[in-house]
Amino acid sequence: MKNRTCPSLFAAAMALMLLAGASFAQEKDKKETPSLAISKAFKLSGWTQVQYVGWKTGVDNFSVRRSRLTLSGDIMKKMHYKIQMDIAKTPALLDASVDYEFSKAFQLRVGQFLVPFSLENLTGTSDVDMVNRSQPEEKLAPGRDNSAQGRDVGVSVFGTYSIVDYTVAILNGAGINKADTNSRKDLAGRVVLRPLEHLAIGGSLYLGKQSATPEAPLVTRDKAGLELALAYPRASLKAEYYFAKDDRISRDGWYVQGGYFVLPGKVQVLLKAEALDMNRNLAGDRVNRYTAGVNWFIAGRTKLQVNYEIYDGEVEKNDNQAILAQFQVAF
Repeated sequence: MKNRTCPSLFAAAMALMLLAGASFAQEKDKKETPSLAISKAFKLSGWTQVQYVGWKTGVDNFSVRRSRLTLSGDIMKKMHYKIQMDIAKTPALLDASVDYEFSKAFQLRVGQFLVPFSLENLTGTSDVDMVNRSQPEEKLAPGRDNSAQGRDVGVSVFGTYSIVDYTVAILNGAGINKADTNSRKDLAGRVVLRPLEHLAIGGSLYLGKQSATPEAPLVTRDKAGLELALAYPRASLKAEYYFAKDDRISRDGWYVQGGYFVLPGKVQVLLKAEALDMNRNLAGDRVNRYTAGVNWFIAGRTKLQVNYEIYDGEVEKNDNQAILAQFQVAF
């Protein structure tokens, strides 16, 4: 098949660079304003991602990938709320939660929020280093394996004590904006140790049961994860391993990612390797993906990202290549 990527990519890159340049020209003389703060009780922020994807084998596409608005603030001194919506996707309501801070070591959260599992799942979408999250994260992490954008409804306690960050949550397990289909609740937990200033080592566990309907039998939905992160002002290293047991099927995956700022705070280069096996007992379904990326941070969270992805499957039909360009504008 003839490769149609290069001409389309040139046009896409030119358009995005012009858009980024215009934004930079407007922003360079202004102070960074990450959000519109009218008062402590009302803070509005938001961002939009415009993306181009060009495939070696497949359909090239422009899209408004995401457009999110977040309203947050303080109800009282130790009580905070957050509401986040995506006006470019369905379901629109992503976060709707209230926190109460008893102390730094013990805080309470109720509502709809990110499932406390893995480093990448808890990284905000506007702050993810690559254009795409890792495949193991998207397919195996609770709240993403069921297309709930990493979220669920429930209650959690979390806090920081000495070198330990912890979160424990009780959740429906059905996903966002959905009622539970059974009386069993799912348990999620994550612990991160920070023994050194730049080092974080953690683990996550999810124990769940799911059923398609209230009358359907319950099946296992258990997950586990390990994570490591090294973060310096110019260099970073991240790695995670995921294991999932869905009914009788065992799945696993991992990624390793390194990054370096060639221009401090402005231009970052990244390399990432990952693997996903959706059935460890079935041959031929494992897919590796290798990504090279460049991020240009224009002002605050406004940035231009360009990635080149190589898909390498155990069977040839899963092989492919893609180039992605994504412009994110934020306030």
